[in-house]
Amino acid sequence: MKKNCFALLSLLCLFVACSSNQKSTSYTVTGELADATSNGKMIYIERVDDRKYIDSTRVEGNKFVFTGQIDTAVCCRIDVTPYEFAAFILESGDIRVYPNMKQRTKPSGTPLNEAYTRLTTEMDSVIHFLDKRKQEFREKYTDEIVFKEKWGEEWKEISKGLTKRCIELYKVHNNDAIGYSLLYSVYMSATDLDTQEVIINTFGPWLKSTRQVQDFMNRIQSIRQTAEGKPFVDIKGRDLEGKDVALSDYVGKGNYVLMDMWASWCGPCKEEIPNLAKLHNQFKDKGLTVVGLFVWDKEEKLKKAVEKEKICWPQIYDKENVARDLYGVKGIPFIVLFAPDGTILKRELRGEVMIKTVTELLTKK
Repeated sequence: MKKNCFALLSLLCLFVACSSNQKSTSYTVTGELADATSNGKMIYIERVDDRKYIDSTRVEGNKFVFTGQIDTAVCCRIDVTPYEFAAFILESGDIRVYPNMKQRTKPSGTPLNEAYTRLTTEMDSVIHFLDKRKQEFREKYTDEIVFKEKWGEEWKEISKGLTKRCIELYKVHNNDAIGYSLLYSVYMSATDLDTQEVIINTFGPWLKSTRQVQDFMNRIQSIRQTAEGKPFVDIKGRDLEGKDVALSDYVGKGNYVLMDMWASWCGPCKEEIPNLAKLHNQFKDKGLTVVGLFVWDKEEKLKKAVEKEKICWPQIYDKENVARDLYGVKGIPFIVLFAPDGTILKRELRGEVMIKTVTELLTKK
């Protein structure tokens, strides 16, 4: 294990350094496309933090050029087509972007963009290592429950190196666009909540003021408030017939409850439906209630999705779109197990681990 961790740490050798202070100066952003398909199309530079367009130009001769003024360097993107886009940092100077499959996050020409490219290249290597290592564990431990246990042990060791790297990077980038981009990196996601809070408290005024950092801090608070052992947080919505319903109509009523946050477009959500159906059929009369929480989707799609997937347990449509924020959810499916009194027993249950956890609880009754 130590050898594997050393191999990972050896990937973390690039240290990004640059200034966060920018004066109001001019920028040029140029890019070249693969063919003439988009010639004549108007395209835009969009700020990532507030989704606002801050510049526009037209594609001509398979190329585009933006020119303008920038006060503070910010993370941006340019979308030409669904397959041709570029992520970069808008700052003073001549910036080159590459809206193709292999170089979408590899801008060049200015200090922050060169730093951003070094960092994304480094992260690509780390992610490749993690994917390969995880696949090795899947091949070695074919039983899902054993795999989850063994990979969890490995991940604890790996995350130590990722956390160390996260802290190193934020010592340099605690108030610039690189620091902003790191919020969504493998480094930050591998860092525990306590350390994340410590890191955020070191942020400078600009970075701390961004909506994404505020959202990040709110998500940490939500995870703490809905941690295992905490009482459930209620969610109000509508049922399949459009009538008012709430999570509290099911949770805390004497049964164990499995709450499944899902959406009609979510492939992994659909993969969990047979597992939920198995538990529903086996324990619906033995102390278990399965409840679907339809999130991140349109209400009119709920009934169609339920019919298509042959779901026979109650549903709540998240009409106020607050469920994910209340529980600090980054992705779905997100399945929570509640005790009969409404206490949160387990978060993020999936697959065979979920089946085993629920089965052991219900067969002990």
